[in-house]
Amino acid sequence: MNMDFGQVNQVIDRLPYPVSKSNLVQMVQQSGIAPQMTAVLDRLPDKTYNTPDELKNDLKSLGNLGNIDNLGGFKL
Repeated sequence: MNMDFGQVNQVIDRLPYPVSKSNLVQMVQQSGIAPQMTAVLDRLPDKTYNTPDELKNDLKSLGNLGNIDNLGGFKL
């Protein structure tokens, strides 16, 4: 995947929490992040995220995400 993980991390940190998975996907799409990120977010549990750390932990728990190895300093 060819994504700017610093940009992804900034978007995650700026989201208005709490945020549902569906709203999260919609906001990330509108932010102009690489379309591959939407595919990653679609793999998240269908729930409401209360903090950026909660979202990052669920991203980390997805396991093998191809070439995703760093989310703006957040190791996956």
